[in-house]
Amino acid sequence: MSPIAKVFADLGSMGLWQLLLAFVACMAYALAQGRLFGRRGNRVAWAAAFGAAAAFVATSADWTGAVVLVAIAIAGLGSFAGLVWLTSRLFGIDRTPPLAPADSAFAADATAAPPAAGTDGPPPLGGRAVST
Repeated sequence: MSPIAKVFADLGSMGLWQLLLAFVACMAYALAQGRLFGRRGNRVAWAAAFGAAAAFVATSADWTGAVVLVAIAIAGLGSFAGLVWLTSRLFGIDRTPPLAPADSAFAADATAAPPAAGTDGPPPLGGRAVST
């Protein structure tokens, strides 16, 4: 039996706990790579990915096959991320204009003069609103 056939045979004998650990390791790795959270969130995601992968290897019947599976999963996720990056570069999706900082979006409104009396603006404080 070839080594890769042995790895795939081990896949069929996995229990629910091992599948859950593999899922958590893959999702935490993807979250850590995606930088969806701040620094602390990325550290937690990296720790969860490493911990779940280590627990997956530890609970496996054959630890060498489990290490190969973890390596294949990391390589697969990395290949997918690289393919998405390459596709976005080819189609120019990554060239979107940057968003304005949150503070500057309201700066123009704060420095604008209040509407003059008699315009369509809101009534002055203490004034009565009249309906037509």
